[in-house]
Amino acid sequence: MKYIEVNGWGNRKKHLIPLDKIVDFNFEDDYTTISFVSGKIVNVIENESTIREMLRYHQVNLVNEEDIHTFYEGLSEFQAEMEPPYYYEGDDELPF
Repeated sequence: MKYIEVNGWGNRKKHLIPLDKIVDFNFEDDYTTISFVSGKIVNVIENESTIREMLRYHQVNLVNEEDIHTFYEGLSEFQAEMEPPYYYEGDDELPF
């Protein structure tokens, strides 16, 4: 099981959080709220960039709608580059 170690907001108590129990992150300016499948929440002092780095360490990426659009735009450009070029000398010539 994969865990992240975070510090509680307010008491600085260490928490080991299993990744498979996390439902949601809410990133605020000075703390982060982590929601669990049980319905409980914990506020931690780590900010968004630190949480993302911890997740990336475990090969987990948070993806948003903009990331998906960027991915598909890049995919379309890649597919366009991979299409074979067509050369036509004239209307009566075939490309093969």
